[in-house]
Amino acid sequence: MSWTIYKANMLEAAVSFRFKNDPDGAAAFIANEYHNCIQRGGDMLYGVNVINGNVIGMTNAIKAAFKKGRESGGENFNLLQEIYPSAFDAYWLGAEMSPFPNPLLRPLGWQSTPPAPGAVMNVGPNPIALASSIAINKALKEAAELLIDELKKQTIQMDGIDINVYDTVIKLLKKEQIVDGIKNHPTIIAGKVVVEKYNEIKKKKPSIGSQFKPSIKFPFPELPKRKDLIEKAKSKLIEEATAQIKEKLIPPIQEQILQPIIAPIQIAVELSKSIPSPKPTKEQIKQFVVDTANGAIPKINLPGIDIPKIPTKEELKKQVEDTLPTKEQLASMAFDMIKDKIPNIPNIFYTPPSFKFKPSSMILIDPFVNLAKVHLMGTGGSMNIIAQYPPPAPPAPAILVWSGYNVIG
Repeated sequence: MSWTIYKANMLEAAVSFRFKNDPDGAAAFIANEYHNCIQRGGDMLYGVNVINGNVIGMTNAIKAAFKKGRESGGENFNLLQEIYPSAFDAYWLGAEMSPFPNPLLRPLGWQSTPPAPGAVMNVGPNPIALASSIAINKALKEAAELLIDELKKQTIQMDGIDINVYDTVIKLLKKEQIVDGIKNHPTIIAGKVVVEKYNEIKKKKPSIGSQFKPSIKFPFPELPKRKDLIEKAKSKLIEEATAQIKEKLIPPIQEQILQPIIAPIQIAVELSKSIPSPKPTKEQIKQFVVDTANGAIPKINLPGIDIPKIPTKEELKKQVEDTLPTKEQLASMAFDMIKDKIPNIPNIFYTPPSFKFKPSSMILIDPFVNLAKVHLMGTGGSMNIIAQYPPPAPPAPAILVWSGYNVIG
């Protein structure tokens, strides 16, 4: 049920808009929920769970991805590609294993796990490795406490007022309102990093091994450029609008060009005695000239009429083209027609990699979990234990190599 709990918590945060204006808080929430989920799992062979993970490292990687997305200038942005595998690698970089098998996966403890090579039974964690881990944790905590003590003495001045750095950082971590000038002060930002690291060190527990296996890599498909999509749609609309404008402009221009030919023919027809009544109308005479210019057989005959030189189809077309507005003028006219019709293509903020995901709850949650599961397949490391070898050999140190991590549900 671990991934189900993760999804439920993520979905609750999403639908309640808990982090609507707080991307850094959202990044920390995602990383901490992932850490809680990982602690409920265990490696596939021995059932030992991660006890220490680099939550801050994962948080920072997700923050960087969010920041890149915000600065993408409205372009399509693949968030999953930015956090995989960097955010997961950051969490697992030096992730440490618990001294005890996960009771949900191995209820009988070390004795129920597959024995080390050459041994008949695993007895328990190696006390030397545990002591070493305890000593390292103690040294880290003491060093961090010294930094915190120094931080408590530091102050910054804003508008002539002394502001304690440590107290301000604690308020920031508690999500209290702090003015931007103080919140973004370099000393406050640096102090926040120190306090976050100290809080993580305080949570660390003695371990017996770590993770070292590289991530599984796979390609993400390239996202289409949103600006290119909009530009193509705009160009297509302008092309169609230009064609419509030209279609409306050509007949009157053509008539204007042919009018010096049509007018004398019309007068000659009206005065001619060789053409019986009813005499051709102006429209019929106009069509006669147009048909002749286009190389078609006219529908009427004009016997005895001196016909002026009528341009050929090619000559008429060139004269029309020369009279039409320029390409730039037509484009400007077309843009005025289509400017309200240019589609506002929505952003694509992520795309799944070459796996077939079917998100059912939220656009990011299910793909994120699938990526996490893929990443867990590639984890692996070693653990230091004490194993019982065949009698009369006494119990002795052994190393267990583990590969793959599983979170149920």
